This record gives sequence, structure tokens and C-alpha cells, in this order.
Amino acid sequence: MIYILEETISQDIIDACGAGALANILSIVKTILNIIQIVGPILAIVSLIISFTRLMANPDEKKYKAGLKNSIIALVLLFFIPFLVNLTMSLVDGSFDLATCWNHAEEVATIGEESNYVDIHPEDEPKPIITESDLEIKITEDDDEELTGESEADKVIFVGDSRTVGMHTAVGNQDGDVWSAKGSQGYAWMESTGIPAIESEITDGSAVVILLGVNDLGNVNSYISYLNTHAPSWKAKGAKVYFVSVNPTANGASVTNAQIESFNTKIRNATQTIVSYIDTYSYLQENGYDTPDGVHYTADTYKKIYNYIKSHV
Repeated sequence: MIYILEETISQDIIDACGAGALANILSIVKTILNIIQIVGPILAIVSLIISFTRLMANPDEKKYKAGLKNSIIALVLLFFIPFLVNLTMSLVDGSFDLATCWNHAEEVATIGEESNYVDIHPEDEPKPIITESDLEIKITEDDDEELTGESEADKVIFVGDSRTVGMHTAVGNQDGDVWSAKGSQGYAWMESTGIPAIESEITDGSAVVILLGVNDLGNVNSYISYLNTHAPSWKAKGAKVYFVSVNPTANGASVTNAQIESFNTKIRNATQTIVSYIDTYSYLQENGYDTPDGVHYTADTYKKIYNYIKSHV
């Protein structure tokens, strides 16, 4: 089994880094400081040895004494300044945006490279609507729903965002399930990481179930192109391929159900000859669902979604 259930960086940290722009700069600065911390002392030691050798040859020469002193000072400063900068930033993390971004610069810079959030409201700054902190709301709730869904597939491979992470939290590790999921992700992560992580699991008798799109509804054409290109090779291995509808939102979420319905319709119509479509959206609208934040669901609802998917693959 593969379980890739990574915690994503919080939106507050991303905001502190100016959606990644500041993080890229600070990441470069930190790299330079790290190089200085390693190379600088080496050069200072070489200079120290040279000055000491010259002083031994000419004990009364003042400039060699000054050179020896300067080399020792340089050695200390070059080694400890990067350390002190990092220590200071760690101590004030949370109090200043610069310090927060400094301590997470590499992570945010990496997210910026791997993610592709498309803003469906061009006038607003693009932001992912899902964060891992939201998951804390639902995983502590009591639930009564039982796991009843049975699949004909030997192995069900789930690939998705934090809604999928939440579903795994609700249902636990079930036999025959493989999970590749991470919060705040969309098409770019699926292509670069999500699918490659489970590629070797796609075998005869398996079912590939993709649950993505709520974070980047504007990437619908990329999803369609990817599915139509890759699904045939998975099916040639004996696997079945499914795309699960993006499920509804509520309570004034930044993504509306009208936008979700448009995405679902395009996916369904453009991939129906290659990929089977599981309409959990209509199922939830007809049977009801509970959401603590308008985007994620309670454990009961996640189990309903899981049961419905398993009974259709």
C-alpha cells in the first residue's frame, strides 16, 4: 500500500510570503548564507594558516599580527552570522511576516513551482481554497455511517486533494485501497507527483479513481487532455479509470456550485469514451451532506462518498 497524506503548508504562511514571490528571494538569500557558512570559514582558516606561518617567520612584523587577528575575527563572523540570523528568525516566527516567510521559504518556493492554482475570479488574488487546518474541524466529529461499499476491483487507487485526505481520515486503511493525496492541490500536482507516485500500482484488476478539481476549476481542459492521453495506457494494463465529480460546496464558499456543475459537465462530456464518471455530486445533492466549513465534509458524509465510489468501481 502507498499512503501519501502530506500536510501542506498553511495559507497564512503562503500569504506572509506574498504568494511565493518573497519566498523565492529569501530562499536564494538563505542558500547564499549557507554557502558562506561553509566556504567562508574554510577561506578564513586558509588565511589564518598563511598569517600564522608568516608571523612565525617574522615574529616582530606587526602587519602579520594584524592579519592573524583579522583572520580569527573573519572565521568567527563567517561561521556564526548565518547561525545567528536563522536563530533570530526562529525566535520571532509568527510575530513578523518576514520571519515567518524566512523559516518556510524553501517550502513555499517549492509549492510555487509545483502548484498551478487558476483564479476563477480574475479580479482577486488567486489562492487555494483548501487548507489542512480545516481538516481538524471534521475528523473529531462523531459519526454513525458504516462502511458498506464493496468494489469489484482488486485494488482501488485514490488520487486527490484534501477532501480525499479527509475521506481517508474518516474511513481509515481499507484492504485493497491505495491513497495518493495532498491538501490544496490540483492538476499540476496530479501530473508531477500524484499520479507518478502510484503509477506502479496501476495493474490488471485495479481501479484508478481521481478526485480533483475543486482547487483549480479553471484547469478543466488540462484535466481533460491528461485523462484522454493517459487513461488508454492504464486501461491497456487491465485497469479501469474513473473521474469522481467535484462535490458541492455550501455556506458561501468561494467556489460556487454553478461553477462546479460547469466543470463536471465538461469533464463528463469530453472524457466519456475513455473514463467512467462517478456522479457523487448529484448523489450528495439528492441525499444531503454535512459540511463544517462549506468545502470539507464530516466523517459521515465522507463515508457516504466512499461507499458510493466503492460500489461503482
